[in-house]
Amino acid sequence: MKWILRLLLTLFIFAVLSAGGYAYIEHSLSSPAKQAVEVEVPMGASILDVGKLLEKKGLIRDDLFFAVYAYLKGEAKGIRAGMYEVPPNSSTEDLLSILTHGENNVMRITVPEGTTVNGIAYRLEKKGIQQADFLRAVNRRQYPYQFVQNISKNSDRKYLLEGYLFPITYNLPKKENPEKLVDAMLRQFAKRLEDPSVKEQLQRRHLAVDQWVTIASIVEREGLDREELPRIAGVIENRLRTGKKLQVDATVQYALGKQKSRLLYKDLKVKSPYNTYLINGLPPGPIANPGDAALHAALYPEKHSYLFYVTRKDGSGRHYFARTEAEHEQNIKKSKQQAKKH
Repeated sequence: MKWILRLLLTLFIFAVLSAGGYAYIEHSLSSPAKQAVEVEVPMGASILDVGKLLEKKGLIRDDLFFAVYAYLKGEAKGIRAGMYEVPPNSSTEDLLSILTHGENNVMRITVPEGTTVNGIAYRLEKKGIQQADFLRAVNRRQYPYQFVQNISKNSDRKYLLEGYLFPITYNLPKKENPEKLVDAMLRQFAKRLEDPSVKEQLQRRHLAVDQWVTIASIVEREGLDREELPRIAGVIENRLRTGKKLQVDATVQYALGKQKSRLLYKDLKVKSPYNTYLINGLPPGPIANPGDAALHAALYPEKHSYLFYVTRKDGSGRHYFARTEAEHEQNIKKSKQQAKKH
């Protein structure tokens, strides 16, 4: 009943004060921070969820008042998911504007799951950040995170921080320093490592963080169907355990430096430390920046005896899985037959 009474009181105040209602609610809500505050709005969050989040961060005084304020402003359904950096001394009106019309106030960059460093650099250039500046920031080790310091100093690695630039939507001050942008992305990845169950599972499976992220990046690039990610991760684990070359097409695409709709036989022969048709084990680093689903799949792969998979050519994005080379060859033929039909 408490929130109903608060809602009725707020609406009554607004009705009585009319034009002055906004000013009253704004004054009642405002709790400007003295420094920038990072806020992550989850996908599917309601206006009440966002209000609770902002109140917890100390940016507003009352979550319900905020919901009413957003409703009266006609912005209750306009808040977008993503990570936001709220500038110091932001009023409630500023805050609502940033969360709903970020493109007018901040630099908004969406990093889809599986985007490579080069892909992010391309998107940033459209926002006015030079690719060369971003790539330099990506190859720096001077960030305050232990997982960055633990990345192996392998000269074959293409980009030091490939794999750790967590894929979500970022809303940051315009003309943001590339190092600060990279730091924001690393900070999002660091949150995933704060989960005790993640550390426990890594220890249980004897996986270094970089191995985990590398496997997750391969799973991310190979699996279009989210439900198949743990099964693909299981294939990768089985091949690593039995000493078989991974022979993953996505690693060849990364080695080539471009996405091809169909790899040719000569492509599989490209000399690169990332070409898992030629090297044993994992490539020298991740081949993309994986999201939560791929990271979870790499941490908890499906237990099975499959050693092979091939993409179905029926438009589903799914795969045929096999335990033996003979089964795999049959699946390849089946896939080619589908390709002719489509």
